[in-house]
Amino acid sequence: MKKLLLLFTLALAFGLTANAQFGKLNAKHLDAVKKTAKAFTLTDAEIAQYCQEYIDWMDKNNPVCETTDEGPKRKGFADRLAKIVESIPASERKSLDIKAYFVVDQNAFACANGSIRVFAGLMELMTDDEILGIIGHEIGHIVNKDSKDAFKKALLTSALKDAVGSTGGTAAALTDSQLGELGEALAGAQFSQKAEYAADDYGYELLKKCGKDAKSMASGLRVIQKLQDDAGIDKSKMRQLFSTHPESGKRADKLDQKYAKE
Repeated sequence: MKKLLLLFTLALAFGLTANAQFGKLNAKHLDAVKKTAKAFTLTDAEIAQYCQEYIDWMDKNNPVCETTDEGPKRKGFADRLAKIVESIPASERKSLDIKAYFVVDQNAFACANGSIRVFAGLMELMTDDEILGIIGHEIGHIVNKDSKDAFKKALLTSALKDAVGSTGGTAAALTDSQLGELGEALAGAQFSQKAEYAADDYGYELLKKCGKDAKSMASGLRVIQKLQDDAGIDKSKMRQLFSTHPESGKRADKLDQKYAKE
């Protein structure tokens, strides 16, 4: 953070000097710089507010499976996911909002505010325990602050950095187009190898905590590896789970080694 603020200070100084040479400051440019500085110092409450705004937008633009749905397929996915989530200790799941999207994509994602969404296309390919492991992986990203860091980085990309600001302690609302841009930025988010392994371990340990076979974390990753292998150069499939996170197979091997030692 100190390095980022130092670089920002230097950039601001050079920017003011350059504009001063022309006799006056560019007010629009200065306003954008101020908003970028604000983005560096967003509070946890503001990030949570942006996360909630984003997940509300996602839920509005994707069919959410509910246990009250009349359609048997949508209700089936909702009932199945509810059963999987029930195995998570109450103390841990009370802060989570986990739902399924009735879409064919094989994906899952988490927001820093505890919202996790699992796509029906992925549920069709995995067992209950594998899905629980993937949910645990996403919880790991939340607990380890990876999701928060990725969300904050996405807020700073492109035009979004000009929209992020605060008035009276309340985060500025984002438009539909800005929320869509945020979704694209998050879809391309990449976690470090260290973060991925840590999230895998979290999912592995959650399976054990829930009384399930911890090996399901590795088998779930192999399902993902197969999806990646099958996708090849087919760009229409590149929205699949962890398409930007390589080496799912190697991560699965590492979990198998851990399993064997235990």
